[in-house]
Amino acid sequence: MPRPRAELGEVFRRYGPAYRSTHAHQFSRSQRRVMSAVERCRTAALGGHVEQCDRCHHQRIAYNSCRNRHCPKCQSLASAQWRAARRADLLPVEYFHVVFTLPEEVAAIAYQNKAVVYALLFRAVAQTLRTIAADPRHLGAQIGFITLLHTWGQTLLYHPHVHGIVPGGGLTPDGQRWVACRAGFFLPVRVLSRCFRTRFLALLQEAFAQRRLQFFSTLAPLADADRFAAYLAPLRTAEWVVYAKPPFGGPQQVLDYLSRYTHRVAIANHRLVALDNGAVSFRWRDYQHHHKGKLMTLTADEFMRRFLLHVLPDNTSDIFLSERG
Repeated sequence: MPRPRAELGEVFRRYGPAYRSTHAHQFSRSQRRVMSAVERCRTAALGGHVEQCDRCHHQRIAYNSCRNRHCPKCQSLASAQWRAARRADLLPVEYFHVVFTLPEEVAAIAYQNKAVVYALLFRAVAQTLRTIAADPRHLGAQIGFITLLHTWGQTLLYHPHVHGIVPGGGLTPDGQRWVACRAGFFLPVRVLSRCFRTRFLALLQEAFAQRRLQFFSTLAPLADADRFAAYLAPLRTAEWVVYAKPPFGGPQQVLDYLSRYTHRVAIANHRLVALDNGAVSFRWRDYQHHHKGKLMTLTADEFMRRFLLHVLPDNTSDIFLSERG
């Protein structure tokens, strides 16, 4: 029997039906749609079309793609198109990459309230960047930025965080003059971290007061206001993880980097190594040990469970777009 191809679609085609049967009560509608799309992508199930070479007129039949935002096969073309459309938007200045991460305790709440908490996360990041940049003690300018949500780590565990790409400067409050950052330095990370912590917790508390949060399983006691307050109390003094990477080499490097991030899914097919005997092996980088490359093997069930953790809920695009900088 030929060895199956190590790609996400093949994992779901081989093991998805049994997984659906076993875990039917745990699925959301959006997760079911993603599974179906990935399974059918570029197969006869979606039909096909004829492709023809402009030079030699050779023709071939190609299966249609699913175009689902979570499908690794469908992101390369979308990434290239996005990159071409944004080329004129870049400024001839340094660009910085900042990352805002939710603590594990908040991530647990986020998983049970994805649409609400993801929107709060974008809003808190936007408020933080604008507030600190506008402070005359730091930059004293109005800035623009692009923020991108990722919910996964290298091993596909749930790890919600936002990547921000920010030009190294902004406009004076009257909009008449450009104010540049110091060379190689954007804004103080500790100040960003503490402002982010304050802004996010205030927004989360407001959402709780408005009864917009739901709690299940081990988090069910948090529906009580006193228990919720006690749960958040240690987070108000803890240091939240925010960091800024060195500036990019130039605008083109920014665009190349951004296009990969805007269309990234939880795991790309090129990271998958083997699909054998009900197990999936994939490459990952251990960032806590000098980015060392490692191999991880999970049962197909566990691999699919982890992948589906990162399916976005329905109707989230409009919420995120409303928080653009």
